[in-house]
Amino acid sequence: MKSAATRIVPVIPAALLFLAAMLFLGSCSTPGQTAQNNGATGTQSTEGSGDAMGVQDGTNMSGKESSAETSAGNSTAHPAELMVNTPAEEINTWGDSITEGYGSDGATYPEVLEQLTGIPVRNLGIGGEDSREILSRSIAYGRQEEDILVIQMGDNGGWRNIDELIGQYETLIREAGTERYIIISSTDDPDDFQQIWGYTHRKIGLDDTRYEAKYREAFGDHLLMGRKYLIEHGLEINGLSEKEEDRIRAEKGNISLQLRNPEIDNTHLNEYGYTALAYGVYDTGKALGYW
Repeated sequence: MKSAATRIVPVIPAALLFLAAMLFLGSCSTPGQTAQNNGATGTQSTEGSGDAMGVQDGTNMSGKESSAETSAGNSTAHPAELMVNTPAEEINTWGDSITEGYGSDGATYPEVLEQLTGIPVRNLGIGGEDSREILSRSIAYGRQEEDILVIQMGDNGGWRNIDELIGQYETLIREAGTERYIIISSTDDPDDFQQIWGYTHRKIGLDDTRYEAKYREAFGDHLLMGRKYLIEHGLEINGLSEKEEDRIRAEKGNISLQLRNPEIDNTHLNEYGYTALAYGVYDTGKALGYW
């Protein structure tokens, strides 16, 4: 019996080693699988489908190109992610590449807004982020009771319908703990079907789009109609002459190309567009008594 036991003993450690090796190899494959899962939105949408308001489902839309997207894989933190909340009064501008200022050879709207108000402005825009990512960053940033919020999000998706997006705005404001805020509706053209907000070829001019009407109902005087403001005031603010092409585009409800950067795409603004957007935020905040 003793000799038989002696032969069996070496077999047990070998089996254990084999099992341990298999478990180790299995655990090594997990990070790659996790990275793939993190890259998914978690909900699939039907191509070409729209929500009840006639706009496209924003769940899986990749959205606008941006400086953040072209530097994918770079482990360096974005400047907006390094900003720390302070007890001093500031204007916090939350958003994506429009807030960040992608496409401008000069000013961004947060920079111009700081010059107009004399209040420190924090540019917390990160290109390529969807509405859920912007909301998460704002919550992680902490309470912002002393601050004024300016928010524009949703152009890169992160929502299934317009009511969900409005709810995300409301959550961001509530978690920030402030009643001083301005919402900027999208500056995209309503007939640009390459973007989330494109839904009609009808000449809507300065009429509310379906989603602008929902925003107006939800936010009232806190809303800056970005598209409409740029059509009405963008050229004049920058001392630009209106061309026949601008009048045709305005009848369609589209912003002048003099305010965009068409060499990049048909959605981002140039320094003229961002300057005009800053004036729109300034006018809205002045009417609300913020400055």
